[in-house]
Amino acid sequence: MKSRYPLLKLLIYIITGYLVGYLLILNIYLVIAISLIAIITSIFTPIPNSIKYSIVALLIGINLNSNVELYSTKTLDNKISNSFEGIYNAEVTEVLSVNKNYKRFIAEGVIYSSIFKDPHRCKSIVTLFDKNNKVVINPGIEFISTSNFKVGAPKILKEDFNEKFYLISNKSLFYSTTNANKFTIRSEQYNISTLLYNIRSDIKSQINSAIPDSNIAGVVIALTTGDKSGIEKDTQKSFSLTGTAHVLAISGLHVGIFSLLVFTIIGYMKSRLLKLIVFSTFIWFFVIFTGGHPSAVRAAIMATFVAFLIYYGKVPNPISILLFTVILYLIIEPTILYSISFQLSFFAISGIILLYKPIYETIKRLLVFENSLFKIVSSSFAISFAATIPTALLTAYYFNSFSTIYPIANLLILPLMTFASFQSIFYVLLSTIGLPFSDLFAKTAYLVINLSLDINSYLSDLSQSFQLNNINLLLLSVITSIMLVYLLTAINISRFLFRILVLSFAILLMLKIEPSNHDRIILLPREQSTSLIVENDSSVYLLMADRKKYDYLNYDLALANHLINSNKRIKLLKSGNVSINFEDNYLKHSYISSKFINIDQINDISKRLNYNVIYRIDENND
Repeated sequence: MKSRYPLLKLLIYIITGYLVGYLLILNIYLVIAISLIAIITSIFTPIPNSIKYSIVALLIGINLNSNVELYSTKTLDNKISNSFEGIYNAEVTEVLSVNKNYKRFIAEGVIYSSIFKDPHRCKSIVTLFDKNNKVVINPGIEFISTSNFKVGAPKILKEDFNEKFYLISNKSLFYSTTNANKFTIRSEQYNISTLLYNIRSDIKSQINSAIPDSNIAGVVIALTTGDKSGIEKDTQKSFSLTGTAHVLAISGLHVGIFSLLVFTIIGYMKSRLLKLIVFSTFIWFFVIFTGGHPSAVRAAIMATFVAFLIYYGKVPNPISILLFTVILYLIIEPTILYSISFQLSFFAISGIILLYKPIYETIKRLLVFENSLFKIVSSSFAISFAATIPTALLTAYYFNSFSTIYPIANLLILPLMTFASFQSIFYVLLSTIGLPFSDLFAKTAYLVINLSLDINSYLSDLSQSFQLNNINLLLLSVITSIMLVYLLTAINISRFLFRILVLSFAILLMLKIEPSNHDRIILLPREQSTSLIVENDSSVYLLMADRKKYDYLNYDLALANHLINSNKRIKLLKSGNVSINFEDNYLKHSYISSKFINIDQINDISKRLNYNVIYRIDENND
């Protein structure tokens, strides 16, 4: 029996192979050997074609994984300490963010360090501290610097950012930090990346001049160039609390807006081939210009494929288009699986494709009146639920939050920010060609965004009172999503009322279940600050064994937030500059006590806890 969606089967096999390669295979030569054996087996043995198909798909996944430099990362994890120093001779390939204190960018070049036998070529995410703004960073700049390097730390605490996955998603091997006085520019190469960066910089200056409020200007810049560095942290947090953070980034939504705009402009063209060429050119220029964000690239591939099918007179199947897009993206860019933006985008569009129609039909059945306004409201609610239900688990895992107010927030914020996106794009296009009335679009965008910020701030205050930050957050997000799907896909009103009754009993039952009161002991090693957390239900003991120089500290903000949010008594056992600085700057807490102990005492405690050495250093390389 043939599968209705063969691309789905292919995608499952590829991802399975990808995971097998990541979890089990430690050497690139082993990948080559397995591939050769599997190919020979499938050619010269009489096995069914379906099994040959699955073997080939699994091999594709394994070999895609081998392109991610994971094997180098796994080897380095066991041989490199928290950090090491080296000379970095590299070229800037992409600028990530620039502010008054530091500049962050991706660079590719050679590291000279005693940690390696030979010069090591790789990409790194570089943070250049430059408080006096001495250095101007552009793509194409070649530099040499004395830098501090470190490998990415995995997600251990719920407050942690998964540094390792972020490195892989940016095809980088290390985080690198340096200061302006240790950074020298050797030469500047002008290329297409430099041109696009300069254009984006000009647009930023133009928007900052037209909009007096720096925070709102930052939102407009994000909606037009993809750079979110100008948006205040409180605003970003507020949108995260309401589940509407996706409207602040260049995503599939913005590509969809731009696609609609382009389709409207080229509507007068009679030639379908010319429409396809013009449409594809504009869409891909917009995506490249705004930084090539994964969700935007996903949307551009889908839009181009739909336009191609329309050109040939075919009826697009959204599920097949999504599966084709993911497979094509994986083959072109294997690291995309590690991108949070791509994961959220994929889950959201999958939810819209699979859940929008049944949820919309359910909401329509519940409405007493049926007119254009109610249809728009029903459609907005359906899209909001359909997109957010599948992404709830990812939001809880990555951002440590689960908003209970996201349907209302999306219903109100999404239309406003969509309209603001149109106005922002119009302003950039018209002001670029010098039309005098372009400022009207900037002022309109200002008013709409300001209204959106006020509404979102109010809703985030409501959402924060319901915010759940505990170890059951992931489970809560899964249960809530299942309940919503169960409720919102009822085929008639009587079944809808019955499901409300069933869910009410289920919620009451869950509220009756009390958590176990037994004393739990949790051991959490912290490689960032060379420390160890020993935690039970009432207290947290933090052992910090780091004796780095005071000006060579590696702050662990996630650890500080974890301790402060735990609402437990904190006992700090400290031994040097890092622990002193950590306590003075991040643990201003009424329930903290601390005392000095020496390294021998810390080693003795760590051995009793089966952590023989707290330091993340291979003894053979010490």
